[in-house]
Amino acid sequence: MDRANLKKPLWISHRGYHNRAVENTFEAFRAAVDLGFTACETDLRITNDGHIVLIHDPTLLRLAHDSRRVSELSRFHLERIRFAGGGKPFFLDELVREFAGTNWTFDIKPEKGLQTIRAMVDWTRSRRLEAWLSNQVKFLLWHKDHEGFLKTLWPGAVCYARKAECRRADLAVLIGLPGLGGIQRNRTYAVPPKLAGIKFFRSVIVDRFHREQARTVAFLPKTQQDARRAVAAGFDEILTNGRMVDSDLS
Repeated sequence: MDRANLKKPLWISHRGYHNRAVENTFEAFRAAVDLGFTACETDLRITNDGHIVLIHDPTLLRLAHDSRRVSELSRFHLERIRFAGGGKPFFLDELVREFAGTNWTFDIKPEKGLQTIRAMVDWTRSRRLEAWLSNQVKFLLWHKDHEGFLKTLWPGAVCYARKAECRRADLAVLIGLPGLGGIQRNRTYAVPPKLAGIKFFRSVIVDRFHREQARTVAFLPKTQQDARRAVAAGFDEILTNGRMVDSDLS
């Protein structure tokens, strides 16, 4: 592949740069932006009083040694939580205020996903942030009916292919028969570093998706070398826990 004509990928910081701070906190997102990321990924959950908090797990056990479920707590209680590694829960309204210029991938967690979607859309409209949601946010959902519900409320929502879609598409591409993968035009599919023991960050894999007029996101390169392979392969996006890199692979 001619590197001179290789389009640079969109780098997305996965839950912020949590090598420096606890994931999904203000500090993690600030670190990512300071490193040059223009896009970040985060996880949305709803509290018991209708606020949206950015936490990956259904409980606080991993981050705060607290076994309570996020959905059973109010914003008042969550604001008083302190994570074991530093920082505290971060909320959607704080994200918009602090990172207005950043692009986002919202992973809407399936537990109470419909309530989370409704609350997010209602909050956005109440703050007249429709342009922000339309122009700066893409979505990852875990159930087909959740995606359908989102698109009913927000017809212009841009959604990544769901996990099951990606598995089917990746396997079809692996065997060289992308037409069997149900790949949809303009949809973005997550591709892992390896599949069935085969290195998957290769230009031939990306090209097969592109021939179907679909887009690709390199899903969590495990090493710097993996990240460089993703750049060299021509991925449209790279979702990473690490830093952005340039390709120096031949």
